[in-house]
Amino acid sequence: CWVDGRKLPLAEATLPLSEPAVLAGLGVFETLAVQEGRLLELDEHLSRLYEGAGRLGIEPPPLERLRFDAIAAADEGKPALGWLKIVLTGTGRSFVFRGTLDPMERGRSVSAILLPWRRSLRDPLQGLKTLNYAGNLMGLEAASRKGADEGLWLNSRGHLAEGCASNLFVVDGSKLFTPRVGEGILPGIVRGLALTAARNLGLAIHEGRVKLVRLERAREAFLTSSVRGVRPLVTYRNRPLGDGRPGPTTRRISEEVARLRRVGPGPETGPEGRE
Repeated sequence: CWVDGRKLPLAEATLPLSEPAVLAGLGVFETLAVQEGRLLELDEHLSRLYEGAGRLGIEPPPLERLRFDAIAAADEGKPALGWLKIVLTGTGRSFVFRGTLDPMERGRSVSAILLPWRRSLRDPLQGLKTLNYAGNLMGLEAASRKGADEGLWLNSRGHLAEGCASNLFVVDGSKLFTPRVGEGILPGIVRGLALTAARNLGLAIHEGRVKLVRLERAREAFLTSSVRGVRPLVTYRNRPLGDGRPGPTTRRISEEVARLRRVGPGPETGPEGRE
């Protein structure tokens, strides 16, 4: 783990009980995909991280130092496929660490349920990726208890919002529907790539309010996330969407997103001449 720019054994990466991240979950984080020791969309993730820190009044460390820590951590051992997490606490401390990912998880077909809770459109944390993450974990646990991979949230208006760890897209012919920013969602990095992919493919995009009935009647839908990419949503509330297999539009978007995903830099000289 890289802690405040220093490489330490994971067991030594600790926080005092007085830290606001411990007391109140005050902090932001990003989880990036690692592929062959390199990071995907590093600059986009860092931009969102620093924007979130600013909204919470957190004084972050120098950008180039954190960028170097992320690159160094990703290169350690060069995992074929994995993830890297960057955490900024309420006092501005930084933690960077990584783990591996089962290759079968990238792009596999998934199932989802509808959660009984709703995203508040007046929540001051809306649109932020914060350490106040208990609600998302509760949603994933609720989905798991019902044999599903993901739990989907409605917002306080009763419209579709997002998954606990993903953004949602619904396909209707040549049109793509997804909740807009402001509907209780986190603007995902791969969500943005999926929108670009849809435009490249000539699909019409509706980015706005998405009614639940649209998903219930859909023959095709998919989820997006940075680590797991584009995943076809083939089962909803224990019923198949369409024929229960990845649809043609989902496959086309998945292929285009894979083409668009930019690989970040590998090992390089960082701050203070570190190699």
